[in-house]
Amino acid sequence: MVLSAATALVLGLAGLLLGVALGCTSVGGVLLVPFLAYGLGLPVHAAIAVALYSYLLSGLVAVLLYARHGSIHWRMAGWLAAAALPGAFLGARLAAALSGTVLQALIALLLVTAGLQAVLRRKQRPAEPPALAVAVLLALGALTGFVSAMVGAGGAVLLVPVLVAMEQPVLLALGLGQLIQVPISAVASWANWRAGMLDLRTGTLLAVALSLGIAVGTPLAHALPQALLRRVLGFAMLACGAAVVARLLWR
Repeated sequence: MVLSAATALVLGLAGLLLGVALGCTSVGGVLLVPFLAYGLGLPVHAAIAVALYSYLLSGLVAVLLYARHGSIHWRMAGWLAAAALPGAFLGARLAAALSGTVLQALIALLLVTAGLQAVLRRKQRPAEPPALAVAVLLALGALTGFVSAMVGAGGAVLLVPVLVAMEQPVLLALGLGQLIQVPISAVASWANWRAGMLDLRTGTLLAVALSLGIAVGTPLAHALPQALLRRVLGFAMLACGAAVVARLLWR
């Protein structure tokens, strides 16, 4: 895709804004593919490939920032990332042949359900979050990798709501959501590049803009009180769920 100066400016500004949302809530990436496909006119499969590639650099930036704040649980991250690799490979291979409509509808349902739970919940969270078994982490990682590579929404859009619903701390869920994007993006981008669907120039510009936004959004997430951050995350999930529904209805 040949980018005009105006298109590149719009892409950069949109990436910056979505990056702030990603850094603060980890779920803003669900809006990226609709923007690329319907705002810039990229074919859907190319939009998915560009979005996934952009998560590689921006995900690394987010992981470094969250790690500096002590918000990455490395044992959990290892199991999630290990399982996400084969899941992402299978999802990327199937993305060229299958429609992601049903998966996107399920993601919208998950986002709305988890968002409502986060916004309406009044019960105190346990002082010690329940430990998740290795089998649970492997299942979550594989499913997240598969779905993310299929629809290009970023691993956090599926993983963060599930972890929050499982009584995990919000910042821990956000940190793991940022980290799992890196292996998913790497595997899916390699598969998409091999298939000739990846526009490296557009993806690199978007990755830089997202990274700058994440650098702003991550400190904001750690500055907010946990109760307020949970509500912010809840409203963000509701907004993203509504955006996915609107996208499906538009199609």
